[in-house]
Order: sequence, then C-alpha cells, then structure tokens
Amino acid sequence: MKQCPECSARYEDSVSFCPKDGRALAAKVAASTRLCPHCANSIAENATQCPYCKEDLGPVRTPQWPGREEPTSEPGLSRGGKRISAVSVVMFILGLLFFGAGVYLSLGPAPHADSTVAVQDKEKEIQERDQKIESLQGELSRVRQQLTERSDQMTELQTKLDETQKDLSTMQQRLGIANREVERVASSRAAQTAAPAAPRPADTLPPPPPPPAPARRAGPPGTYETIRATSVYEQPSGSSRVLSKIAKGTRFEVVRSTGDWLEVRSKHGNPPGFVHVDDAMFVTQAN
Repeated sequence: MKQCPECSARYEDSVSFCPKDGRALAAKVAASTRLCPHCANSIAENATQCPYCKEDLGPVRTPQWPGREEPTSEPGLSRGGKRISAVSVVMFILGLLFFGAGVYLSLGPAPHADSTVAVQDKEKEIQERDQKIESLQGELSRVRQQLTERSDQMTELQTKLDETQKDLSTMQQRLGIANREVERVASSRAAQTAAPAAPRPADTLPPPPPPPAPARRAGPPGTYETIRATSVYEQPSGSSRVLSKIAKGTRFEVVRSTGDWLEVRSKHGNPPGFVHVDDAMFVTQAN
C-alpha cells in the first residue's frame, strides 16, 4: 500500500501520485495514529492538519471525548467555538422574517393603492366616454328625425310645385287663346275701319244694317299645315284640356270639321283632338 504524505490517503501500489494533492505517494510505514479532535477521524500522530476536516492541529493532546456518564455539551454550541448556536440561528431567521414583513408593509400597500387609484381613474374615463357616446347617439337620432321631416316637407313642396306648374301651363294656354281672340277682333275692326264709308245724302234715311256674315265653313277633310304654333285640344273648345303642341309648318290629317274646329287623327296612336281652323291651311284633299 502507498500513502499520500500530504493528506495521508492510502492507495494501491500501482498508483504513483495522489489525485487530490498531486503529491508523489510513499510507501506506507507503520506509524502511530491519533484521533482528530475536531472530526474524530484517525490521523497520523505527527500530522499538523487534519486531511478530513482541514482543521489546523496544535500540539499533540489527548482528545476529551464525553463519556456516557458525563454530561454532554450544551446543545447548539459549536465544536471549537466556530459553529453558530441554534438559538442564534432561530433569532436570525426571526429577524429576517420581521425585516421582510416590515419591508412588505412599508412598500406593499403603496403599489396596491396606486393600482386602485389607476383602476378608478380608468373606470371614470370609461364612464365619461360612455356618456359622450350616448349623447352623440341622441344627437344623431335627432338629426335623422329632422332630416326625415325635412325630406317629407321637400316632397310636399315638390308636389305643390308640380301642381303650380300645371296650373301655370293651363293659364298660359288660356292666355294664348285669349290673345288670338283679341288679335282676330282687332284685325276685323281694323278691316272695317279701313273700308271707305259711302256718302250719305242728307235727305235720305240711313242704310239698313248689313246682313250678318254667314258662318265660316271649315275646310274639307284632307291634309292641313299649321301656319303658326298651335295646340291640340281635347274638345272643340279653347277652354278644354290641351293634349299636345304643334309647331309651325307641321302637316296633319283632318277627318272632319265641326264649326271652326278641325278634328285631327294621329298616325302615331295619340288620342284624337281638335285644332282651330285659323291656325291651319288646307294643302290637299283626302282621297
């Protein structure tokens, strides 16, 4: 067997160096041993350091190990005065606990209070936003209602405007008829005024009034052409409803005449109407 001179570890003869200390191993010689006063392991009597607990060894002395009848050392006391007693450990742990509790009480509530205040602020902000959204929705509903009412009013105004335009068109047609009547009356009066008056003898009686002019007979059926822009009436009367307008120079077919009115038949499927004879001239007779 071989032994390390540093740590006194024993190895087989085939090992040359100590793997722990790197020292060369020496052959083991019988030597006296003693117990380490710190760990009670068997060490060389002349060793200056215990290879097991690494404690420095003083002069050789006999270890004072407690016997069965001797009172044991006080529990919690360290061997050699280097271990802390159990009471000290307990006091140290209690001190750490109290210190941690104080730190928690001093620093813990503050973030919790801050988070509570932040949550309350967020809730208030959300409530304010909800109130704003509700007020905006109410305003939007009122605006939509106003738009609906105004749309109804616009529809009513448009209807009234259409009726007014129809009345205006009717009035314009009647005004055109009245103007034509006025023109005919004025032209007839002008013709009568232009004719020379025969001298009346002073001793003779005034001549009898001229006989009434025979009623003008409308032209025969055939093709006619308008001499001016005119209207086609529903009945042979200027006060009846106007069916359509005919421009100057338009040709149309007449099927018969009624007094001063010509009955017109449309080739395009339009309802029949009447045109005044003064607004058209005869072109060709129907076959």
